[in-house]
Order: sequence, then C-alpha cells, then structure tokens
Amino acid sequence: MLHGIQPEPPFTLSGVELTRHPERTVRVSRIATALGVLGVTALLGALGVMVTSAVYLTVTKSRDWHNMLDWWDARMAFIAVLPAAFYAWRWNRIKAAWTFRGYHLGAEELYIRTGLLNRSLTVLAYARIQEVNVSSGPIQRRYSLATVTISSAAGRDAVENVDPQTAHDLRDRLTDLARERRLPV
Repeated sequence: MLHGIQPEPPFTLSGVELTRHPERTVRVSRIATALGVLGVTALLGALGVMVTSAVYLTVTKSRDWHNMLDWWDARMAFIAVLPAAFYAWRWNRIKAAWTFRGYHLGAEELYIRTGLLNRSLTVLAYARIQEVNVSSGPIQRRYSLATVTISSAAGRDAVENVDPQTAHDLRDRLTDLARERRLPV
C-alpha cells in the first residue's frame, strides 16, 4: 500500500483479493479533478470580481473603472490560490485512493470497495440486481476505460474506470448471475 496506509476491518475481506482497476485510472481521476478545480476557480474568480466591484463602488462612490483595477490585484490572486492549493493537496491523494479501489465477484454477492478518507465497502446481492449498464465519458474513452453501473432497489453502485472489455464481461456476468439468483415471483 501507499505510505503504509492499510485498509482495516471492516473494509477488508478475509481471503479475498479484490480485482484492481488499471493504473491509468489515476490519470483520469486527476484530469477530472483538474477540470472540477478549474470550474471552481472560474466561479470563485467571477464571485471575487463581483464582490470586489460592489465593495469598491460602495466605499468610493466612484464610477472610475481604471482605479477599481488597482483593488483587484492581491485579492484576486488570493482567490485563485485556494483552488490551486486544494488541487495540489488532492493530487497525491488520488494515487493513494486508487490503491483502495477494487471489486470482487463472490459466490452470492458483489463486493465494491472505494475511498481513502471516506471508505466504503458495498456488498450487493446478485438476487437484488435489477439493471446493469456500461457507460464511458469522453475522458474515459480517451484512456480506454468504462464504468459499470449496477442498479438495485437500494440504489445505484458503480465499478468505475475498468477496461471496456472487462466492463462488458462484468456486465454480462452480473446479468447472468442476477438472472440465476432472482427470486421466483
């Protein structure tokens, strides 16, 4: 594991090795995080411009826009540094979180483990599966990855960022297992 971080019970399965996601998943997660941080930076920047403009107009009672540009320098740089600092912190955690992700097809249920800070281990009985979908977004397609979404009465779970062939095989296998284990109506 990364830096000595180990998954502890109840997030481990005794005698079970989880199927790992491809390592290119880390790059896709970093790109998705960068796009999210870029969006947040743009929103914070726009909000900063509006607040700074409102404060300037209220305090100075002036309509001279050239003087207002002097107010924006340090304040705007501070607003842009916050998302950049978050992204720098998140960059290394993405690799660590990847080491905790995995899934396992058990005899009667599917196990899905995710998370580094907010860890979860989902156990999904095959008999309760209602729908299995495979999808792939533009970044996932660029890196040859796909997501398998499993719907049940309890909600939706996903095995994210697996190879497309693995995703289709997993979809077919889960569909067959759900059909075999389905309770008679």
